[in-house]
Amino acid sequence: MKRLAIILILTLTSAAAVGVSPAGAGYTDPFAWKKCNQKVDFNLKITAASNMRCRGARSVMRRYDGSIARRFDAPSGFGCKLVKGRPISGIWRCSKKGKAFRFAFGD
Repeated sequence: MKRLAIILILTLTSAAAVGVSPAGAGYTDPFAWKKCNQKVDFNLKITAASNMRCRGARSVMRRYDGSIARRFDAPSGFGCKLVKGRPISGIWRCSKKGKAFRFAFGD
């Protein structure tokens, strides 16, 4: 009898848990990275952006007229550094205060 009661209680609580939506189901993180697919040049593509639009990141890199080193300063005060790969081919992260974006470069 106890076994049947336990099975009924577990069934009812699991059904109730499925019917109730979690508190954060509709929440979207405002600081989450947005995936991008903005081509800047034949060998440079914006892959993600945070707290800015993908087009904004593309325009920053379009205005940059220097070589892509391990660390460099992009226009508008963005500081960029290599986070994955090698200087000849990898992923860079550029940030300025609360804004940031990532780009892939391959030569």
